[in-house]
Amino acid sequence: MEVSTGQVLQASEPHRRLPPASLNKLMTFDLTLQAIKDGHLTLSTPVTVSTEAWRVARRYGTSRMFLNAGDEVTVEQLLLGMMVASGNDAAQALAEAEAGSAEQFAAEMNAAAGRLGMRDSHFVTPHGLPAPDEYTSAWDMALLARHILLTFPDCTRFTSPQYETYGGIRQANWNNLVFRDSRVDGLKTGSTAEAGENIVATAREGSMRLIAVVMGARTVPLRTASAEGMLNFGFGRYALLVVPWQRVVPDAVTIYGGTAARLPLDTSRPVEVLLSRDVHAALTVSEELTVRPLAPFQRGQQVGVLTVHDTVNVLARAPVLAAATVPRSGWIARIWGLLRYRIGELLHRRQTTWTGTFTPSE
Repeated sequence: MEVSTGQVLQASEPHRRLPPASLNKLMTFDLTLQAIKDGHLTLSTPVTVSTEAWRVARRYGTSRMFLNAGDEVTVEQLLLGMMVASGNDAAQALAEAEAGSAEQFAAEMNAAAGRLGMRDSHFVTPHGLPAPDEYTSAWDMALLARHILLTFPDCTRFTSPQYETYGGIRQANWNNLVFRDSRVDGLKTGSTAEAGENIVATAREGSMRLIAVVMGARTVPLRTASAEGMLNFGFGRYALLVVPWQRVVPDAVTIYGGTAARLPLDTSRPVEVLLSRDVHAALTVSEELTVRPLAPFQRGQQVGVLTVHDTVNVLARAPVLAAATVPRSGWIARIWGLLRYRIGELLHRRQTTWTGTFTPSE
């Protein structure tokens, strides 16, 4: 999956439900980052490790941060311990800090999954140790990873370190791709006998970021080869193009009854389309004004829709925003502006849609 567009480049059984193992921690990661964004937690918030969080990591073969009951650690330390060392104890401690208990946190995980459209997922624990009726899919993990990357752009600071140290114990990142490929800076692996070998990897090359999800691989080398193969395929075959829509359709429109006669237009971020590197056919850009061109306008207010498509498919759609605040003018000018607007409507001279084409350069 390409992150900015959400376009899926390659898939096999994407909706097959499988045990998530430590991929659960991606949802724990998301909810913790959201709690920080909302002000419920901070990176420096101290968390006292409970006996239950300590006990979770006592199971044979489980990955852990090596927390001890009664330790006081910060949320930042726990995030690194969870995402780099895959600490089940860290995940449990974060769940308790955010929701009071792992059971309540699991309810929040499922509510968040519902909001994101993760229809193939059901969470029972914050860490992913085997539990009845817990499952997810490659599709859902890609949706979740994309959401995290778009909502929290600096999140890879917690997933890209090659090593994490706590209590004098240095542990390597379980995601071996961060050692093998400089483009890779996250996100999470998972491994249990029931789940097999799972990974949600993300990598950036130039302006393009990809997500590769592998679930149920028999061995780590097979998991690694599959993820690397998908990333290489995506970066080698596709390119992300910024659409120069301002050269094709208007970047300002005439308005009436305001202190300015023209309203400049913009989009919240560059409009991008994902194209195969060997495709250079013309693309069509359409702009539609969806509000009456009567002041006032507030900067950032949506006033229209921009659509980019080829001969068959819509490739991108973005809201068109007012790029400036334009207050109403005095009452005489407002009446005159409204009159001109009405006359234009009666004479069918008021244009509300524009269309043009451009050809991507080789």
